Amino acid sequence: MTAILLITFLVLMLLNVPIAFCMLLSSLLTLLVADINPIMMTLETTRSLSNFYSFLAVPFFILAGEIMSVGGLSSRLIDVVKAFLGHKRNGLPFVSVISSQLFGAVSGASAATCAAIGSMMVPALEKNKYPRPFATALVACAGTTGALIPPSIPLLLYGTIANVSIEKLFIAGVIPGILVGGGIMLMASHLGRKFDITKENKANWKEKLRASSKAIWVLILMLIIFGGIMGGIFTATEASAVAVVYALLVSLFIYKEIKLKDLPKVFLNACKTTAALSFLLACASLFAWVLSIGKMPEVISSSMVAAGEGIVNFFGKNFTPEQFFFWRKIVILLLLNVALFVISMFIDVAPGLLIVVPVLLPIAQTLGMGSGLEAVHFGLIVVSNMVIGLVTPPVGSTLFVASGVGKVSINSMIPYVLRFILVMMIVQLLITFVPFITTALPSLMN
Repeated sequence: MTAILLITFLVLMLLNVPIAFCMLLSSLLTLLVADINPIMMTLETTRSLSNFYSFLAVPFFILAGEIMSVGGLSSRLIDVVKAFLGHKRNGLPFVSVISSQLFGAVSGASAATCAAIGSMMVPALEKNKYPRPFATALVACAGTTGALIPPSIPLLLYGTIANVSIEKLFIAGVIPGILVGGGIMLMASHLGRKFDITKENKANWKEKLRASSKAIWVLILMLIIFGGIMGGIFTATEASAVAVVYALLVSLFIYKEIKLKDLPKVFLNACKTTAALSFLLACASLFAWVLSIGKMPEVISSSMVAAGEGIVNFFGKNFTPEQFFFWRKIVILLLLNVALFVISMFIDVAPGLLIVVPVLLPIAQTLGMGSGLEAVHFGLIVVSNMVIGLVTPPVGSTLFVASGVGKVSINSMIPYVLRFILVMMIVQLLITFVPFITTALPSLMN
């Protein structure tokens, strides 16, 4: 049964069938062969997503990101960062990364962050004589920080599936997101030395104050969301609704860049994005259920644990029990990172989480990372690894968004993307083996 599912899935993928239909068609065929009613199971597994209260946050954050893009909030974020950093030699790349992080602190989605920031920063970078492929690769990789810095849709999905506190996951993503952004800025600074760039004029204090005053409403929104979740004032789902209402009020009555007549188009665009994501998640949910009835999660988890124990036994025959369990955890986490990186190259982060999280939860229990802050740490390991796949060929969705925004081929971006991915992988190892990075802030929550 599992063999039919996986073989069909791989064949369809090799035929360039869209990933959602690969999961759907392979699941339906497997159910038919197993003599299980495919219609009823499809309806039941997809309906189960709507039972999660926390899942309501997904369309709200998508809508908030759409309002920010159209309502002038994202452009004001760029203006204020540019006023303070734009005149430095590598100022504009820094502006791109920091703006992506600030925008991600409201939208929660890497693709939305890449589209909003990239549409403004790629032309600006090219104007200052940065190669367009470099500029596009930069905004693509910087956009991934939007999937880590709270509110994060991937972290929300993980918390929903694994029954881990979404609020603590959100706060745990702050430091990893900043580390990824800092690493990307360092690499951009290194690469920027090779380009004969033109620096921006230095803004005076009057211009800095003007830009800051215009962006103050956006910064307040981030403080409301972060402070509200951190202080236990509202849940992540409630925070998403607050973000929509606040962004809408600011866009309509303060910045006045959205008119009432524009609202149907804004809501329609958000609905299209939500519908596409929901269909993808529904197909992934069915695929994950079919995998589970074939006992695939148990087989994979036991195989990974056995492989880890075999490697430790081979190299450390004289280990004490404490040393054995320590090195077993290290080896299994390394194997886990490699496996997730390979999976993320072929499956987008949202459906990927629906498929892999049920498989990985037994491993978390075996490693003693199934509850408390350890569970939060394990969740960040999984999500941050899958996020790297957003800019990894052949299926990196943010890579395709950036390619469309920057109007360059993915092949021309690859030399720069690979350098940024190297930085992201180094940060991934830090996240994996330095728990303090992910647990420091959640430990302070109410």
